[in-house]
Amino acid sequence: NLSAIAPSAHPPSALGRGPRPAAMSGAAQGGGSKAAPDVDLRAQGGVSNHFVVAGVAVVCALLVYSRSGASSSQEGGDVEKEEPEEEDLRWASWLFWLLFRLLQMLLGGAVIMLGVLVVQQRKILYVPVPPGTQRSTKDNPSMYRSPDNWGLPFENLMITTEDGVRVNAWLIYQPLATCAKLPGGAPYTLVYFHGNAGNIGHRLENIRDMHEKLKVNVLIVDYRGFGDSEDGTGPTQRGFMMDALATHRWLVDRIRSESAGGGGGGASTKMREDRILFFGRSIGGAVAIGLMTDLLRMKMAAGPGEETLPLPVGLVLENTFTSLKDMAVQIFPFLSFLSVLLRPPLVFDPWDSTGSLDVLTKNHDKWCCCLLSGLQDQIVPPEQMNRLHAILKEHPPKVLKFFRFKHGGHNDTPTRGGAEYWQSFQKFMDLVLSSEEQRREDGGDGEQKQNE
Repeated sequence: NLSAIAPSAHPPSALGRGPRPAAMSGAAQGGGSKAAPDVDLRAQGGVSNHFVVAGVAVVCALLVYSRSGASSSQEGGDVEKEEPEEEDLRWASWLFWLLFRLLQMLLGGAVIMLGVLVVQQRKILYVPVPPGTQRSTKDNPSMYRSPDNWGLPFENLMITTEDGVRVNAWLIYQPLATCAKLPGGAPYTLVYFHGNAGNIGHRLENIRDMHEKLKVNVLIVDYRGFGDSEDGTGPTQRGFMMDALATHRWLVDRIRSESAGGGGGGASTKMREDRILFFGRSIGGAVAIGLMTDLLRMKMAAGPGEETLPLPVGLVLENTFTSLKDMAVQIFPFLSFLSVLLRPPLVFDPWDSTGSLDVLTKNHDKWCCCLLSGLQDQIVPPEQMNRLHAILKEHPPKVLKFFRFKHGGHNDTPTRGGAEYWQSFQKFMDLVLSSEEQRREDGGDGEQKQNE
């Protein structure tokens, strides 16, 4: 839901929130290493103080009205004092009436709030410009404008989607000299889908760490309406998925072009189709799951001899939620009473990760998956990562690892996890590499790795 700018806390994911929701980190402003601009969805879509004041006023008015009505019933008629039994009965009737009215108010308020959330849901969920930031990477604090500022070799790309929208992406690559030292002569390429707030520049420290510690290429994309990407239809689930598919297609076309000699011998790095992984943090994990499932569906629906895009080797999911419905109830607890309504068409973008993962696991087994969960995540409850893991265990892929980090929050798990985080990530990468031959075998089940 739900992230920030600075060397120590990783980028804004609107699903995330931090101690300084509208503030820039010290590093982002020129010094220090604190938290980045974070977006609290409760602040984005919570109940306004005006609604609270109005609710209290209405309750007070009901009390006054009911008391005045009760008093008037005693005026002008009976001078005699009411019997105690009649007095008790009248008070019980009044209390019942008041509770009934309060219940009406609560249900009415819940329905009104649901209506507001339905209308505003995409504005609440997608936050291209968190408080205290600018949309374009060019307007970020100096260290967050370009991989150049971190000494990272990269290409600045504009990728065209199927509906004609041009989205901005960076390919941060390993130089040829580094590639030559790696097993197989080529690194893995992580296609990085970030959270739902901020731009790709806010992720530069995390990208630098991936590049240096894991020796991987990183292809990261800004969704439509974010960063320097075009607006297109604006941020939606369908739009995000078209952006993700176009990014994967660009990568595959680039690899095939260079393999066929289309690069003219001037390739800056080495990449292979069978060494692509999707990495997603927060809502980016839902994008990664959805894209891999869509690719699988395309493959299953293809006719004999029909070529389709290759599936990635697997997924790396960090602090990813199960569905938008579950997140809505988590952030706005009163919606639990209306959960039966939280589905299309009232929910425009369901982001049903559990459903997609169920399809994926039941129809594909020669792949790898890693879950990275911060146990101090206050936005996406760790229980939701546990539920994704439970689905994976029912039909496990060849490599399945689940790492939990005691001090990790929603956006800062890599930072707070420290060396343990990167050692765990590298352990998964080593298992992916060692299982390559096994996964190529038709129908080979292989040995299931134990979870941690």
